Amino acid sequence: MQSFTLKELFNFKPPEANRLGWIDYAKGIAIILVVYRHVIFGLKSSGVIVPQWLIDGNNMFYSFRMPLFFFLSGLFFERSIARKGETGFFVTRVNTLLYPYLLWAFIQISLQILFSSVVNAHRTGADYLNILIQPRHLDQLWYLFALFNVTLLYLLVAKLFRYDKFAQVLVSLALLAIAPLVNSISTLYDIALHYIFFCIGNLTASYFFAEKTQDKLSSAYGLLILLPVFAVCQYYFLHHQQMNLFLYTGIALVGSLFTIMLSFQLSKYKAMPILKTFGHYSLYIYLLHVPIVSVIRYFMIATPLRQHIVITLLLLIFIAIFFSIIVYRLCMRLRLGFLFTGPFTAPPSNPQTVATPKTP
Repeated sequence: MQSFTLKELFNFKPPEANRLGWIDYAKGIAIILVVYRHVIFGLKSSGVIVPQWLIDGNNMFYSFRMPLFFFLSGLFFERSIARKGETGFFVTRVNTLLYPYLLWAFIQISLQILFSSVVNAHRTGADYLNILIQPRHLDQLWYLFALFNVTLLYLLVAKLFRYDKFAQVLVSLALLAIAPLVNSISTLYDIALHYIFFCIGNLTASYFFAEKTQDKLSSAYGLLILLPVFAVCQYYFLHHQQMNLFLYTGIALVGSLFTIMLSFQLSKYKAMPILKTFGHYSLYIYLLHVPIVSVIRYFMIATPLRQHIVITLLLLIFIAIFFSIIVYRLCMRLRLGFLFTGPFTAPPSNPQTVATPKTP
């Protein structure tokens, strides 16, 4: 077992600087919005009266936070294929997405059944079937399964059409069109809804990674121009939750672009570096924050803090994020990395056998 100090455990300095620091900033902003949503709903389910303006804030930002994660993943699709090969890419996604999803879904359902008297969710043995059929019924973990499924389907379509990006666009639009028809099965619906964001990330990767583009995206002037468009889109989404999915896609992309441009600004001036740390650990925060919040919330709402909802909300968000990072670090130090990454390996990639993606 590796030794460690409290300083190492509680060190929240951002990871080493790199030219893609804006990625971690964007993920950091998105994961805060994710935790915010889950804390709000947890408080409501516990009988705490939550002001409508806090609920509206969550509903506004719900439009783009998950699409942003799919978009950012799509940016690295071809880079990962070129570096690891198709088999290596697939095995990596099994290890980092499917494996932790299956493991933590099983753990979470088991804990919810075991501690049914103190948690909001009421689970039965039948919920284990929902791990594959209805992930949305299992709180927050659906995203990992959805991203794995989208990534796998995207890889299969790429191989079938020899990395023709026009084919990916057609598949994206077709899936978005049929999404309402499969709404009752969340596994299928999440693929149909989010595939287009992964595709757009892949299509625009060379654009976003170009230095000239990054100079434009880091412009404060451009961010200010986009701000009113972003505000109008979020306001419209707040009052039109059941909208056409093609319109929703446009609103989600505006929100994603605004977050990315804001992230470029933060990275440019190294402002609020803690956000970069949150983004670096976003996957583990996603996995761990719900059970942590559930325990802390149970004791917190029994105190006078229950009457101060804003303070309670901020404390729970703070505790959820920081404790998730600390728990992850402890697990890694205790050689419990198997809780987060699968054990599967792939043969070394032969660069000569990796398909060369076509350019538009």
